Amino acid sequence: MNLAKLGQFAAITGIYFLIGTLPLAAGWRLSGPFGGSARSIAIAAQNRNLLIVGARDSLLFRSDDAGATWRLLPFPQSTPGTFDALAIDPKAPNHFYAGLDAGDTSDSGLYESTDGGDHWAELPGLRGLRVESLSMYPGDPLILAAGTSRGIFLTKDGGATWHRISNENNREMQDITALAFDPNDSNRLYAGTPHLPWKTNDSGATWHSIHTGLIDDSDIFSIRVNPKRPELLFASACSGIYRSENSGESWAKLRGIPGTHRRTHIIAEDPRDSDTVFAGTTLGLFKTPDGGKTWQHLNSEQVNWMVFDPTDPKVFYLATEYAGVLKSTDSGATFQSMNHGFSNHSLTQITSSGKRIYASSIYEGRYGGVFSSEDGGLDWKLRANQEALLGYNVHSLVAGTGDLLFAASTAGILKSADAGKTWAPLPNQPKLAPARPGLRATSLRVHALQAIVSDKVTLFAGTDKGLFRSLNGGTSWEQIKPAGFTGVPVVAVYTASHGSGWVAARTAGELFVSDDAGKNWHSAALPDSSYFIYDVALPLDHDAPLLVATSRGLLQSFDGGAKWKLVSEGVPAATVNAVRYHPDRKLEVFLVQYGKIYRSLNGGTSWTALSDDGLANASIRALWFAPEIPGRIIALSSARGTLTLDMPQADLAGQSGQQVVSSKEIK
Repeated sequence: MNLAKLGQFAAITGIYFLIGTLPLAAGWRLSGPFGGSARSIAIAAQNRNLLIVGARDSLLFRSDDAGATWRLLPFPQSTPGTFDALAIDPKAPNHFYAGLDAGDTSDSGLYESTDGGDHWAELPGLRGLRVESLSMYPGDPLILAAGTSRGIFLTKDGGATWHRISNENNREMQDITALAFDPNDSNRLYAGTPHLPWKTNDSGATWHSIHTGLIDDSDIFSIRVNPKRPELLFASACSGIYRSENSGESWAKLRGIPGTHRRTHIIAEDPRDSDTVFAGTTLGLFKTPDGGKTWQHLNSEQVNWMVFDPTDPKVFYLATEYAGVLKSTDSGATFQSMNHGFSNHSLTQITSSGKRIYASSIYEGRYGGVFSSEDGGLDWKLRANQEALLGYNVHSLVAGTGDLLFAASTAGILKSADAGKTWAPLPNQPKLAPARPGLRATSLRVHALQAIVSDKVTLFAGTDKGLFRSLNGGTSWEQIKPAGFTGVPVVAVYTASHGSGWVAARTAGELFVSDDAGKNWHSAALPDSSYFIYDVALPLDHDAPLLVATSRGLLQSFDGGAKWKLVSEGVPAATVNAVRYHPDRKLEVFLVQYGKIYRSLNGGTSWTALSDDGLANASIRALWFAPEIPGRIIALSSARGTLTLDMPQADLAGQSGQQVVSSKEIK
């Protein structure tokens, strides 16, 4: 290394040391898009403003202002699960119970918090059991029944000890989907299963099926016992809604709801009038004012659960599958979205053009698709739902120039010329030329889409028959035919930002790299087949290293993939989920590993962990950077939407004019 470069490198190293010692921001914040899947909801009997909501991915949220805002509660378990059952102690508003279904793992069970959700403890006796329903006896909150994947368990001491009260040999009473106590008799308990309802009058010593009048083999989703007339029961099932006037000994089906809407998840009475009944179905909320003779269709959202305000029955809340939390203050005549701070979106891709950031989700119907943010990722709006995307569930989202946007699913590629509001399929999709004249071109499944954006948009599409390139923004396509992956399925494509010519393509077992926008390619073979590729970071500068996130750690190459080094300084040599260069600073890189985010200021040679406050169990799948806000990192999570971290301005000092130093010079 010559003296000039040595002095230059010493100055750069000094900057890195200074920046590495500066304090980072306090933590990550949940930034939306808000809404998504809410599975359960509970309200405090003594405090109408206090609600908790359970969601997928083991997420719990709390509101202290009647749903106006929500905050994510810390929850210790890492196995993704669903909270389908919640309860709040009517005598102690900060005493919560939450039933977790995390599949057949040890994390399934019933959890308790005595401090309003800030800390949780798993209750003994139910560990590893999927908790699907929960009922608290109205006369004594120490008496609870838990419906699990292996029957019904009862506690009379607030969860300290549990006893199975259903016959473990009765196969029809294994999955308990609904529970309800008789409000006047703690020995009488009703249970719903995937095969009709059951009843005990002696705390579970004996059970008998109560199915007279029900359609055989009806899944029971909820059971409601009238608090003033305990002999009056309602049950909701996959076959509709049923009413019993004799404590469940016989049932009559309530008519009037269309058959297409009959899968009823929740049944609830207006607390003032037992003839006013609400039914939350797969395709909307219904209301009858006359005991089921006539019905009104109030909305079209899939309702998973509902609760009434304890002081004003005209006010109630819905936990819905796609629209998050809805609130009505007029007995269901109108609804208001109450999702600020609540997010259970599963986002798949993120990109940006100019100041606008885009993110996409799948399988969310009218409430998912393509979202956009104009303020660096703090506020998001739905740009196009799945209907606007023509039913496509997009796995790739690529920004072009201006308002140009592309999206791809396995079925093909879509284009939007108005910043994602309207979409149309490309007239010409990537296709194989016909084998001989007169035959039709072969349509292909698209696995990945990426772009190099400069003064024009060059698209790359990975298909089940190889890699295709468009030099004119998707108007026409050519098949790239380099040695090694011609005709081989290309499952992922990676590009760098700001018009760099770097592009990489991954097949099932190999990585191929081009540094001239796809004209020439070479194999970038990893050390051996045990390295599975999760992500690739392509540099802004040809002298900076190529980085690959793998199942065994981060690989670094200064020669385009001919030789690799496994990085271990500051980051464990273990699975790295994602890696990305900062778009404006040549040597700054970020990676995701086991829920932690690390930062490198020297092209990935050494790393420092960023704050993980707010990232617990977030399952980060990708990173992005807010345009024109160089200190803001955006993390794309598997179920929480986006999270943002703002690093202090002092931490960014001195990063302009970074120099790239080769591996030989570093040595």
